Amino acid sequence: MKQRKIQIIGILSSIVLFGLSLVIPTLYHIEFVYSLIVLLTIWTPGNRSTFDVSVIMSVLIMIGYFFNHNFSYSHEDLPFFILPILFIWAFTFAIIKYKQSQEKLLRSTDNLNAMFMHATEGIIISNVKGEIVMANPRSCEQFGYEKGKLQGMLIEDLIPKKFVHKHSDHRKGYYKDLQNRSMGSGMNLYASKKNGDEFPVEISLSSFRNKNELFIISFIIDITERKKQDNQLIKAQEELEQRVHDRTKELASANISLEKLNKNLQEEMIERRKIEEALRDSERLYSTIARNFPDGIICVTNREFNIVFIDGKELDNLGLKRDSLKGKKIESLEIFNFSEADKAKLLNVFNWESSHFDVSLNDDQYVINAVPLPDAKGFIKEILLVMQNVTEVKNAEKEILISLEKEKELNEMKSKFVSIASHEFRTPLSTILTSVSLINKYQDNSLLDKRTKHIERIKGSVKNLTDILNDFLSLEKLEAGKVETRFEDTNFHHYCEEITEEMQSVAKVGQEIIFNYIGNQVAYIDKTLMRHILVNLLNNAIKYSPENSKIDFEVTNDSSIHIKIKDYGIGIPKEDQQHLFERFFRAGNVTAIQGTGLGLNIVQRYIHKLNGTITLTSIENEGSTFNITLPKS
Repeated sequence: MKQRKIQIIGILSSIVLFGLSLVIPTLYHIEFVYSLIVLLTIWTPGNRSTFDVSVIMSVLIMIGYFFNHNFSYSHEDLPFFILPILFIWAFTFAIIKYKQSQEKLLRSTDNLNAMFMHATEGIIISNVKGEIVMANPRSCEQFGYEKGKLQGMLIEDLIPKKFVHKHSDHRKGYYKDLQNRSMGSGMNLYASKKNGDEFPVEISLSSFRNKNELFIISFIIDITERKKQDNQLIKAQEELEQRVHDRTKELASANISLEKLNKNLQEEMIERRKIEEALRDSERLYSTIARNFPDGIICVTNREFNIVFIDGKELDNLGLKRDSLKGKKIESLEIFNFSEADKAKLLNVFNWESSHFDVSLNDDQYVINAVPLPDAKGFIKEILLVMQNVTEVKNAEKEILISLEKEKELNEMKSKFVSIASHEFRTPLSTILTSVSLINKYQDNSLLDKRTKHIERIKGSVKNLTDILNDFLSLEKLEAGKVETRFEDTNFHHYCEEITEEMQSVAKVGQEIIFNYIGNQVAYIDKTLMRHILVNLLNNAIKYSPENSKIDFEVTNDSSIHIKIKDYGIGIPKEDQQHLFERFFRAGNVTAIQGTGLGLNIVQRYIHKLNGTITLTSIENEGSTFNITLPKS
């Protein structure tokens, strides 16, 4: 639109000047003014407007010239007529070419600027002082700076502090040997973000000169994700190598015996070919051994993998007939359906390389050892395959691993027992010792209250020791499988009331156990296990609740038995609740309160013995609720 307006202005100006030249003959040389208008017009974008104005100006100049000369001219005046026109067209052509080159340069600059601003790599341009003169948005994003904030900073500001003292020397060394180079491939290069975080990078360096000043271009790629993938790959390779090492170690003993057997058989086969009689004797011996080879198969195959000989007790176990197998391809048998890698190993046996590998069929596992059988001239026409069923060996190895794991668990339990016992026994024993010493001092009847107080402390400490020992004895019986259930019809209402009264007698000052029973009076339960469950849960409610608080004990006996014990004590942290029933576990907010960490584990296992379930809901500093559900019978 702008181009069109300027084009119209240029044409209208030409017409006005042309009219003036007709009216005022003294404006005979007004073509120079026309030239000025042409020059102004051709600075507008595009070549079309310049061309239009130039043509119109040329036509008007010719008309004005003939009009002022009464349409007559002489040869002497011809140069004055031609020169202005040539002048206009020469300038027009020159400036068009100049504008074309300028527009091309502008487009090239725009393209380079777009590449710089939108590149997916970080691009930083610095001078020989290490000062950053330009940085694209991607580099600002990589280093955690706002757009334009990198300009004016030093390259060393982007280097981890531990490498800064060396980087300046590296940079100066590069100035002495300017070459395009890549850095980071196979190296561990790191850059530093604004917040101090380090991240791995690959950097490519290049240089250029502008007005005789040297500048360095750094292309920066953040390879954090690639490093993570490389580390994962290295870890996977290490795990794979470890698995291969472990498996090789497991089978080493079995392979040694099989390799010895293979070696003996190979020596027998070579010796047998020396003479006819020895061959027949060896064949009889070999056939006997093969036929009675326990839990395995002995097979001889030629270079085409046709079965020359096959025998062994495992053929009977697999339901295969010996005579029907001779001459068949070895891969036609399901048990010899080898992988391509195993076939390659068998081919190598014909080149004097012994081999062994594992195969499986259904649930059975086999080890196959292959050795060459050279003839008298040393040429290998046949190979010997000895396959042994090692399923029992593998199963025995698994059982050994399970036993080792159980032994490890037992040792850990013993260690925890010693640690807890030494800690939990120390406090009550110290209390008893101190109280006994003080009682000896309080012999006067006037000190009866103090003596009674210390006797109660001794009773409490003895009870704590008894509880701890009961927990350990219960755990020992559970681990040994000695806990048996003895169900009987019981007046469950009266049974629970007795336990409530018993636990109320050991409650803290002001604590009240509120018992509520709904439903049938009689229940079919194991009284011993049920007592341990209820006493343990009520004891915990008393222990972890403050004085002058209540404890709800509710029982519903209808289609099933539902028991709820709720306290309003310190509660259990949310992060500890999932581990609460684990052996030796104690919540983080009860470390100052005595306990073994065994009680709830034993309770849960007793409830499982009764085919029941136990659940927990708790809010820290508000209390805990345990819900037990048991079947009716």
